Amino acid sequence: MQPNQNSRGRRDSRPPTSVRAVVVVQVAVMSTVLLGMVALAVDIGAMYVAQAELQAAADSAALAAAAQLAGDGQNDPETLARLAADEYARLNSVFGTYAGVDMANDVELGKAYFNPYTQRFEFQPGGDAYDAVRVTVRRDSASEGGSLQLGFANIFGHSTKDLHARAAAVLVPRDIAVVIDLSGSMNDDSELRHYQFYDEGGQINLRDCWCALDGPAPSRPYIPGAEWETEYAGDTGPTVGIMSTWGDPVDPDTYDPRTDPGLWYIPKYAACTESEAAVSLATRGYSSKEINALMSGSQDGSYSTQWRNRVGVILGLASWASGMPGGFPGGNGNKIVANNEISWIPYPSYRVNWSWTNYIDYCNNWSNMRDANNYFRYRYGIKTFVNFLLESKACHHQTNILWQTPEQPVQAVKDAVQAMVDVIVALESLDHASLETFATSATHEINLTDNLQSVPDRLYQMQAAHYNTTTNLGGGIQRARTELSSVRARAAAAKIIVVMSDGCPNVNESGTYTYDGDPAVEQYVLDQAQAAADEGIRIYAISVGQGVDRDIMQQIAVIGHGQEFYASGTPEEYTDQLEAIFRTLGGKRPVALIE
Repeated sequence: MQPNQNSRGRRDSRPPTSVRAVVVVQVAVMSTVLLGMVALAVDIGAMYVAQAELQAAADSAALAAAAQLAGDGQNDPETLARLAADEYARLNSVFGTYAGVDMANDVELGKAYFNPYTQRFEFQPGGDAYDAVRVTVRRDSASEGGSLQLGFANIFGHSTKDLHARAAAVLVPRDIAVVIDLSGSMNDDSELRHYQFYDEGGQINLRDCWCALDGPAPSRPYIPGAEWETEYAGDTGPTVGIMSTWGDPVDPDTYDPRTDPGLWYIPKYAACTESEAAVSLATRGYSSKEINALMSGSQDGSYSTQWRNRVGVILGLASWASGMPGGFPGGNGNKIVANNEISWIPYPSYRVNWSWTNYIDYCNNWSNMRDANNYFRYRYGIKTFVNFLLESKACHHQTNILWQTPEQPVQAVKDAVQAMVDVIVALESLDHASLETFATSATHEINLTDNLQSVPDRLYQMQAAHYNTTTNLGGGIQRARTELSSVRARAAAAKIIVVMSDGCPNVNESGTYTYDGDPAVEQYVLDQAQAAADEGIRIYAISVGQGVDRDIMQQIAVIGHGQEFYASGTPEEYTDQLEAIFRTLGGKRPVALIE
């Protein structure tokens, strides 16, 4: 083969050295381009990573700062927010070093406003009662971390890059369904049934309930305490018949109904030996023969209403026209206190659906009062009369004034709900609230509203067993679910249920009373909690009262991704605890990014 001739016989006119030179030039040019592209790719990648890390730091700082805007009750929320922004920004390094937050200029406080067109919250700086914060995190020459150092971009004369990221977070406005147990057990802690429970100095407040029957209603908040130490210490309470003496304090360590001067023992089939009763009858003008007939039980077996009638007369709930010589005229003159010879006194204005004989029979028949101490049987006075109302005639359609008495624990619950509303109002948040109550039935009381005060105002007008007496806890949660999914609920608001109960449900899904501890009823309650959780509703459960079943309340809170709180002890103790719990819930607001 001839020199410079290819395999096909054609000559190549280029000298070998010129070909190599072209290749060298091409490689040199392409290497520069490739190196530049590599440098650009590396530095762009670094900037993307740094920007992502900056955004993570800004998001974290904004969420932490917003969470502090609810305050802690002691420190300035604005200061707490700025400190939190700096702290959480430092926990998120950017390319291995802290970036930088100027707490004075990079942390903006403001308000979140709901845009109905975008269905989103938007940040607006300034104002007061802040509920939103915007944080800027920087890597620039003025920041603590400095500008981002570039590796290969020096080739093009760029050695650093200034970066920043911004995020805004808001204390998410809440739609809160307040669900309150108004079953009959919500006045138990004022009743004689529990007078022996408080063995560390606490006392039932039955006397305060008596005093409040003719007003005034208790202060808001009501401060429970020992008898003669509360706001009713100087109140003499209303007279019922001739019953006006309170008698001995109901001290759990020393109280004995047999020696209480405020109670008269008027047994059936036996004589009443209360000397003060005989004196009272004489003062009211009854003759000695009439007094002997009234104090004697010898005729109780011969006439069905004899005992009730003579008890009514002795207590001043009725007058007797016996017709006896020297006595009140009108009757047939024998020792029988007949129905057609007595006149019952008018009922108090708060009585709706009971009679004086209901009270007389109550002190004879089975009752929770007698379970606590059987010596309450046949003992009549202010204590047992007020206890009769609380235990036996507690509904509003029976006694329509018990709402203005400080019956416990419902009074403590009312004051706690007021405390929660006070916190929310002070924060000037966009929270809305509704009120749901439950006993045998579950009732929607107040629509979701920004008029938050309407919730405690309505609750203060209600009493334990307001409608009925048993405990439909599942129905209460179901009512809350219905309201939180109604047209009044806001799409962008967090959905919260705050449910308060003694946790002893006994009403099934059909609204029928069964019994405490019925597994089917408890499953109904838990199913309602699960349904709420599936709808994105968080549940906070508050347990209160003697004999509370915390287990089911704790299960409700776990299912609802919330928390169970427990207020325990005497009324004095759990009143303070409940108010602290509800204040916490008032400020316990979720946070979310809006930018």
